[in-house]
Amino acid sequence: MCERRLTDNGRRVVQPILFHRKIVNWNELVDQHKFTPFMSHSCSAIGEFLACDPRTLTRTILDMTQPETPTFGSSQFIGMLMGIGLVVTVFAALVLFKRRSQAARHERPPLRTKILRPPGYSLTCRIDGLAEKLTLPVMQAVCAGALLGLTGSVFYPLMEGLVLRRFTLAEIRLQPQSYIWLSLAVWTLSALAWGIGSFIQAGKIYDNIRNCRLGLRGEQAVAEALADCTISAAGYIAFHDVPGDGAWNVDHIVVGPGGIFVLETKARSRRKTKREQPDHEVWFDGESLQFPWCIDRGAAWQAERNAEWVRGFISGFAPKGILVHPVIVIPGWYVKTEGRYTVKAMNAKYLVTGYLPSFERRFSLEELQGVIRRFDERCRDLEF
Repeated sequence: MCERRLTDNGRRVVQPILFHRKIVNWNELVDQHKFTPFMSHSCSAIGEFLACDPRTLTRTILDMTQPETPTFGSSQFIGMLMGIGLVVTVFAALVLFKRRSQAARHERPPLRTKILRPPGYSLTCRIDGLAEKLTLPVMQAVCAGALLGLTGSVFYPLMEGLVLRRFTLAEIRLQPQSYIWLSLAVWTLSALAWGIGSFIQAGKIYDNIRNCRLGLRGEQAVAEALADCTISAAGYIAFHDVPGDGAWNVDHIVVGPGGIFVLETKARSRRKTKREQPDHEVWFDGESLQFPWCIDRGAAWQAERNAEWVRGFISGFAPKGILVHPVIVIPGWYVKTEGRYTVKAMNAKYLVTGYLPSFERRFSLEELQGVIRRFDERCRDLEF
């Protein structure tokens, strides 16, 4: 509340004005030179000012008594950029220091010969690449959050005033420096959009990493089943993650007395069924895998393509009459197949205990040496 002193026929009248439940002493305002611009005018001008409408006087007192609103200036922006630059510089210097230290110690691998690819090696490399890509959107989200907090803290008083209806947008636009608030609003909305986009991108990369890890565990499970002593005792040799001619690979290739088996692993997690199908069964009709919650129409085509590539790859190295069998392996599922198809589908347990042992032993290990050597050279490309 502040007091407005007026003159009514020689009699002094005091009118209170309420504002924000705070009492402002008029004499203190004059003593603190809050109305310095008015002191240069005549007393009649001051009297006209005091005789104005109470709302106008309240608005003037508000403008002169409230503390200045902090603004987002160039110094804060430069400081933010310097902080980000400092972090990036420290990380770059650390990496450079580590590399120079390694070179100074003359580190080198203990073996010069290359080693065979392990199961799921391509998926492991893909996971590493996705993990590196995940760093960028996470850092962008952190920077967007910092920028949003910085601009939002300055922009908050304006939003609070609009929500509480202390003023309107029309009154803001009439202010001489309204462009500052408009700039802050643009910065705040831009930071918000930047942060949302970074979170969406990070979520997609995380889902890809999760799917790759599931596929990696599936290939490892099939490789573990192929490492059974009964399979090796029967003369079968398994190669994993055989690179193709393009940006793809064959999950497993098994060479043995019964022929060559090209395995395509499909790992799927169990979910709530969407049709009248048990949640542990997958149906195969020769062209697609029907899971309880989805349909994979590309698995059979992929297995047949891999088998066709293997036939061309071993041409001239394999014994006459050897057959290449495309197989889809779904670890952890019960595969239900009706009919006889070129591409077979089964789980890892049946592959080892029922499918491979059912083939007649037509080729000896000596006859298969050319094929084994061919696949060994293809898969032995990892440096120690």
